[in-house]
Amino acid sequence: VGICAPEASVTADILLIANKRYQSYLLRGCISVLAHYFPLFRQLRVKKTYTPRTRLKMQTFSFADKYTEVGVIEESEYQRLVEAQDKATGERYLCRQISLEEYTTKVYELCKTDITLSTQVVSPFFATVHEATYEAKSRKVFVLMEDFPMGTLNDYLYSLPDDEFLPEATCWSLLACLVEAICQLHEPSRMKDIEHRFTRAIVHRYIMPRRIFMVSETRCKLADIGWSRDLLSMEGKMGYIQGTLQYYAPELIVNESYGREVDIFALGCTMYEIMMKRVLVEDDPEEPLKALEKIRLPLIITTYSKKLVNLVSSMLNPDPKKRPTAFEMRTIPEIANVLKAEFSI
Repeated sequence: VGICAPEASVTADILLIANKRYQSYLLRGCISVLAHYFPLFRQLRVKKTYTPRTRLKMQTFSFADKYTEVGVIEESEYQRLVEAQDKATGERYLCRQISLEEYTTKVYELCKTDITLSTQVVSPFFATVHEATYEAKSRKVFVLMEDFPMGTLNDYLYSLPDDEFLPEATCWSLLACLVEAICQLHEPSRMKDIEHRFTRAIVHRYIMPRRIFMVSETRCKLADIGWSRDLLSMEGKMGYIQGTLQYYAPELIVNESYGREVDIFALGCTMYEIMMKRVLVEDDPEEPLKALEKIRLPLIITTYSKKLVNLVSSMLNPDPKKRPTAFEMRTIPEIANVLKAEFSI
């Protein structure tokens, strides 16, 4: 379900598209089988084409009229993450609520554009957006995503007994999911095998355990795609959201120009937390650079293989140019094997 549209015509269009897509998949499957056994059919093999998911406009219904807030998961001055239930169907969703009360129309338009962007892609590595609405009276945006009964990666990690740590195979599996998600964000033009992909490169900026949701003990999805930029820092409101500084790369803290490398640094911080069940960098808003200077590389973690520990260390390199890219990490055998076995990539 997308962000909005007249019901009857859209329903018919969706059914028509779904039927055509099914026929296309069936044709591809038949030709692939024939091509395998009969060389004559190999020239008919159908290649996957880039078909962006339809972008739909944001709705303007009242959140309270359609949904009941069940519980609060995360809350800050300008954003909330809650669990919501559809009053009509009983279905549960996660709802990201963003307050734009003190911001200009320009910020709202940017937020709306980015939220629309998040509906563009169908991928097993991203939380699916169900719909979104803007309440003009309260100047709040409500983004409803699929529900995750297991909660966030943060919830999962710290629910484990104090003496229990994730097996190395699980660490590689979770890393594979995150690497593939970041790769699809950073380099969509190279993702030739993905039917629905982003039309432009995106820097997430907020990769951390609280933005990652567990699908199973070895699978996870990244949330807040496209609209995760710090809207609060625009117009000089504030520099960062509480609790996120622990995952900031040095270039972000000193306000230098930055690129996709900041996501790799945040991934390194997240992987350290996955392995050690504690944050790598303390949240010190007074002297954030001093907190980063306490990181000693290469990391010394004796409970995991040297290959995994060295990879995480490389993500944390203070020099952005020396950090590995997601596309490079995608080819590491331990990651490539997970993607091939679990997702046929």
